[in-house]
Amino acid sequence: MNQDIQFFLITLIFLEIFEVYWQQGKSFRNYISNLFFFYKKGVMIFILLHPTLYFIMFAQISFQNYSFLASLLVIIKILDIGLKISLMDRIYNKKDLGSFEALIKADYPLSLGIKSAGLIIYPTIFFFAFS
Repeated sequence: MNQDIQFFLITLIFLEIFEVYWQQGKSFRNYISNLFFFYKKGVMIFILLHPTLYFIMFAQISFQNYSFLASLLVIIKILDIGLKISLMDRIYNKKDLGSFEALIKADYPLSLGIKSAGLIIYPTIFFFAFS
């Protein structure tokens, strides 16, 4: 692995730590409330608080790597943001939550593994996509 990719990987890890930090919550309901705090300030602010999406796109362009894994990483990040926005819209506009209703009403605590899953998954996929 060359030094540029190592630098990008380390930067991605730090950006993921930033995302884990601002998206914190002790329970799933608390997690969604914290996300909604930024979402109600503006959708663009909420989307801009996901710098790993833009960083991965930048890495794709920089290394001209449009492989399956690199593209999958971008798609997963977009779906992640879209799911969060959709879920917040359903909760705060009193729409049907479907299968998420039981999870929100039960107010289950979030484990450290769930909170930091992106910190493990995204850099791992990035490593395999760009090395």
